[in-house]
Amino acid sequence: MPRQKDETLSGEVVLRSASGQIFNTETPITSENIAQYQPSAETAGAAQRAFAQAGFEVGTPAGVSLTITAPKSTFEKAFKAKITRDKSGAINVTGSGGEELGYDLPVNKLPPELAQYVVAATLIPPPTFGPNDY
Repeated sequence: MPRQKDETLSGEVVLRSASGQIFNTETPITSENIAQYQPSAETAGAAQRAFAQAGFEVGTPAGVSLTITAPKSTFEKAFKAKITRDKSGAINVTGSGGEELGYDLPVNKLPPELAQYVVAATLIPPPTFGPNDY
């Protein structure tokens, strides 16, 4: 089955922590420090409502993030980015300035009603096993 033009995509949104601690690539999140990165229940609930109002299906917050699902056009509108697939099916996000972002979504382009809750966002890549005609 060929991919539809406005296919449904899923992404993972990392929420702002209640402590103000921001994760980085040098410090792994572990069972010892996870509490420093947890969003407050209020932030998680407000983020769920805001993304739902923007047209996303929103999962239950888990750990530091929540899953969002929507048609490609909804992601492109919210994140002000172009999402394409290459001939192998890999996703590529291109920012509004033409920068290649891979699976990462430009959170600095989110409208304020969404950006206030988000530290980072990425699309979830398709599995690299099993059928590839989804």
